[in-house]
Amino acid sequence: MSRGSDRDADAQRVRTTVLNDLKVHVRLTDQGHSPSAEGLRALAASLPPLSAFSDHRFRSVRVVLDWDHQLPSQYMLLRVFGCYDDETDRQVQRQLEMRDAEIEEMNLYPEFDTPDYGEIEGSETYVGVLKPGTATFEDFRFLSGWRKQVEPFVADAAVRCVRGYEGYKKAQASRASEGLGGPVIIGWAPPCLAETEDWAIEIWLLTEFDGQTGKARVFMVDPANEAVTREFTTDVQLA
Repeated sequence: MSRGSDRDADAQRVRTTVLNDLKVHVRLTDQGHSPSAEGLRALAASLPPLSAFSDHRFRSVRVVLDWDHQLPSQYMLLRVFGCYDDETDRQVQRQLEMRDAEIEEMNLYPEFDTPDYGEIEGSETYVGVLKPGTATFEDFRFLSGWRKQVEPFVADAAVRCVRGYEGYKKAQASRASEGLGGPVIIGWAPPCLAETEDWAIEIWLLTEFDGQTGKARVFMVDPANEAVTREFTTDVQLA
């Protein structure tokens, strides 16, 4: 797993990209939400220390400040695309350029909606949510598709750990229905979100669900130390 100077180098690469090469959605720029030099420094400083999975390193990083499809915007989304190799970086750049062209074509009048930079993935993809004019993240998530690739023995050990955890037992006992299922492996979670030294396993326990929306209790499990390092509640919505 990533440690020490490698982890610090990855985190610094992300912050340097925010400072020197941040792409801002035109709808944010039009509203005067493009960060000043001082705002960029505050944004870079507030970022969690992002570092690549296992023995990977970030060969390159691309960062976009995206809009929320509202006028005036209530939130901004900071999308971080960490790339392990040059080919992934080229793919991300091509997708960004194609999206730029779509946005330019549709950005005719304020009442016309325009695409955002969603559905683009690097080797690792992160999304942070913050309000315009601030540098405080209200939410920060890791969304990369490969995160569910957890070895069965690691997943089984994480489930055993969480089943024996007092917070899990309490959440399970509080559920109104037994038909909500058991613990669900969401996948790998980065150290900065799991509050661990290395990457952790994220597990959800559904506590409420009406068929469309609900809530889940989230548990971050350190597989090396077989310990729950963080727990919180999140909203659930049927896609």
